[in-house]
Parts: sequence; structure tokens; C-alpha cells
Amino acid sequence: MTVNKETGTISVRDSRFSSKTLKRTRKFVVDGVEVSVTTSKIIGDDEKKDEEMRFLRRQELRELRLLQKEEHRAQALLNAKLDAQKDQMQRRFDQEMNTKKKYYDTELESLEKQQKQTIEKMETDHAVHLRDETKRIRSEQEKEHSRFQEQLKNKKKEVKREVEKMPRSQRKESLKQRMGSFQQTKQTEEQKFLAAQKEKLDTLLKSITAENKREISETERQCLEKKQHLIREREAAIWDMQEHNLHERHQLLKQQLKDQYFLQRHQLLKKHEKEQEQMQCYNQRMVEQLKARQQQEKGRLPKIQRSEGKTRMVMFKKSLRINSTGSAAEDREKIKQFSLQEEKRQKAERLHQQQKHENQMREMVGQCESNVRELQQLQNEKCHLLIENETQRLKSLDEMHNQQLREWRELLKPRKKALEDELNQKKREQELFFKMSEESECQSPSSPNKLTKFLPYSDSSTT
Repeated sequence: MTVNKETGTISVRDSRFSSKTLKRTRKFVVDGVEVSVTTSKIIGDDEKKDEEMRFLRRQELRELRLLQKEEHRAQALLNAKLDAQKDQMQRRFDQEMNTKKKYYDTELESLEKQQKQTIEKMETDHAVHLRDETKRIRSEQEKEHSRFQEQLKNKKKEVKREVEKMPRSQRKESLKQRMGSFQQTKQTEEQKFLAAQKEKLDTLLKSITAENKREISETERQCLEKKQHLIREREAAIWDMQEHNLHERHQLLKQQLKDQYFLQRHQLLKKHEKEQEQMQCYNQRMVEQLKARQQQEKGRLPKIQRSEGKTRMVMFKKSLRINSTGSAAEDREKIKQFSLQEEKRQKAERLHQQQKHENQMREMVGQCESNVRELQQLQNEKCHLLIENETQRLKSLDEMHNQQLREWRELLKPRKKALEDELNQKKREQELFFKMSEESECQSPSSPNKLTKFLPYSDSSTT
């Protein structure tokens, strides 16, 4: 029984409705003897509710931990998938690059082989042509030399006939003088004739040899141009593949980043649903607890009022007997008035309790709604931050790709220049090689048995 000094009310609470006893028995062995110890603990309603709340909170945390484990597992699976995609793309790029390089290497090797066969065939044809021309020219020159010898014989006969027309006494001396002069003239003309033939043969053979060299040098130049054209095509294809790989890798990273944030949004929404579900359960528990407490208070109030009414009536009658100055009818009237006042007071208490319960319920509903709004606001902020982070990451990824592309293109310029310098150097070396070959001293081609062989230019970088 409790007395409220401010209102003068008396309240009686039954401990049976607010507490229960929890007994716990422990068994253990001491010196071979089994001993049991029983402990008891009185648990009030508040402690019981706190224990229930702790249990429910632990259950909620366990659900959140399970959800977090699922998130980590999903993230690990996604990361493994993304790594596999990167490896697959890199392997495909390496395979395409190797295939492209192998194709151009095969083309260059085939071109060099064809060039070698062409040059060898040209050398053989030129050697045969030079030998045939040498034989033809020598045959013509031998015929010309025979005709020249015949002319000299006719001149010798003419000299003899002229001498025979002279008187007999002068013939011997004149013949001796004429024949001596004729021999000198014959020797001089024959030397000039042979020198002219030799010069003509050397000129013709040098012209043929020079023409052969020009044909071979032109063929070598064309082959070098074809080879350098293939090299340029190969390097251009490699550069295009590298640039395409940069773009493709950027698109893959961008899509992977979107997939990661899609998974994070999905997991965040799933977590938000779980939090909202837990919040609804928490609010529902709080409302149900409040309803149960109010129902319990509402059920206990009549008992408390009856007990307090009896006590107050007893105390009033006792006070009335002590301080009574009137008749019994007056006392009964006072008691009746006290009973009416007591009924009004109890009705006011019931009304006050009802209003208090309504206020508590409104406050509880308002608090629950506030909790839901606060949770929704917090969740919306998290979603907004996640979207902003994704946008920032995508923007940063684009900027990094543009920077890499600019750096790659800047490095491409000196690579192109180095390639062109190398190809131009090879062309100059070839031109210098053929120029030196033309200016070099070689054996006279007038000898048909010893022909000078022309060595073709070979690019040392491709051998």
C-alpha cells in the first residue's frame, strides 16, 4: 500500500503481477560426490522486458550479421568474376596481337624469299644474256677482223702489183721499201682496229652490266618499298590494336564499376528493407507493450479504486466518529456525500487515466512515425551518397582514361618518328650501297670466262 501525499490517494500494488522467481540448478562433483546448488532470482516485469528487448536486439544483430556475410560473399563472387573478365580480355588481346604479328612476320618472310628468288633469277638471266652478247659481239668482231685482214692482203697485193710495173732494176729495192712501209702501216692499223674493237666490246658490256645493275637496284628498291610498306602496316595495326585495347579496357572497367555499384545499391536496399522491417517490429513491440501496460493499468485501476475507496471510507467514518457533533442522520448524509464525491473522484481518475493513455498512445505513435521518418531520411542520404560516389568514380575513371590516352598518343609520336627514321636510314643505306657498287672498280667484262657477279643489297634488320 502506498500513499500519494500530493493528491492524498492511496494505491495498493500486488507484487504477484510485477515479478516472478527464476530458479537455476547447477550440478557438479566435489571429491567424487555430486553436489547440486539451486539459486533463485526474482525478476520483475521491467527486468523481464529488458531481457526480452536484449534478446530481440541480439536477434536483430544476428540477422544483420548474416546479411553482412551474404554481402561479403556476393562482393567476393563479383570481384572474382570481374578479375576473370580482365584476365580473359588480356589473354584475348595478347592472342590477337600475336596473331597479327605472326601474320606480318609471315608476309615479310614470304616477301624476302620472293625477293631472293627474283634477284637470283635476274642474276642468272643477266649472266646468260651477258655471255650470249659477249659471244655474239666477239663473233661479229672476228668476222670484221677477218675482213680487215682480207683488206690488208689486198693492199699488200696492190703494192706488189705496183712494184711489178716498175723497171726490173728498181723492183727489188722498191719492193723492200714498200713492204717495210706497208708492214709498219699494217701493224699500226691492226693495233688501232683491235683497240677499237676492244673499246667497243668494253663499252657494250659495261652498258649491259650497268643496265643489269639498274634493273636489280630498281627491283631491290621496289622490294624495299614493299617491305617498308608492310612494316608500316604492321606498326599501324599494332598501334590501332593498342588504342582499341585502351578503349575496350576503359569500357570494361566502367561497366565493372557500374556492376559493383549496382550490387551495392541492391545490397543497400536489401539492408534498408531489413532495417525498416526491424523498425516496424520495434515500433509494433513498443505499441503492444504500451497497450499491454495500459490494459494492465486499466484492469488494476478498479481494484485499486475499490481498495482505496474502502480505506478512505473507513478512515472517513473513523474521523467522523471522532469529530462528530451532529446526529446520526447528518452523519449518514455526510457519508452519502462522501460516497458521491468518491465516485466523482474515481470517475475523474478513470477519465484522467483514459486521457493519459490516449496521450501516451499519441506520443508513442508520433515517436514511431518520427523514428520511421528519421530512418528513411538516413537511408535516403546513404543512397544519395552512394549515387554521388558512383558518379564521382565514373568521372574520375573517364579522366584517368583520357589522361592515359593522351600520354599514349604523346609517346606514339616519337615511336612513329623513330620508325620513319629507321626506314629512311635503310633506304639511304641501300642507295649508298648501289652507288658504291656502280662506282667500284670491277674486272673488265671483255673476258667471257670471268664475269663480275653483282651482289644484291640485303637488309640486315630482317635477316
